[in-house]
Amino acid sequence: MGAESTDRTMSEDEIEGSDSNPPDDASDGVQFTAPTVDDASGYGLSMTLLGGVLLALAYYGYLAVSTVGFGAVPEPFYVLALALLFVVELFRSPGYDGEALVRAVAFTAVYGGLVVLAIEGGAYLFERPEAALEGFVGVTVLAVSIVVAALAYFLFLAVTTSSLSDER
Repeated sequence: MGAESTDRTMSEDEIEGSDSNPPDDASDGVQFTAPTVDDASGYGLSMTLLGGVLLALAYYGYLAVSTVGFGAVPEPFYVLALALLFVVELFRSPGYDGEALVRAVAFTAVYGGLVVLAIEGGAYLFERPEAALEGFVGVTVLAVSIVVAALAYFLFLAVTTSSLSDER
């Protein structure tokens, strides 16, 4: 690795589609490039939309937990949901190494927290639908949640594509 160059040469197509200027000081060898459409997979976009819906329900779950506490389902079912998320993500990873384990733990922490709060939020909205229907506030919460999930995915792509370009 020490003798390999970390600089990545951009193709003509990438240069034409890029609005960013190269950094003035390239001494660190890191060049950030904007994610492209090819970087976004169907799985990533699906998880972004799912994450937006879960985030909207999690908002109401937060309201429920802060006022009433946990109680929509018994706690062992939450543990089961977290275990399933962990196992699915662990075995979906392309490699079986420490990176796959860290990725599975991070995925479980983020989506697991969203799932737990979304379950509580769904139960809260089932009992109090006026919380989302009054003034159409539920539509606003959903719209903001989808935008936040999309921005999070965009940042994830920016970080992973820049770290991938560092390895090349």
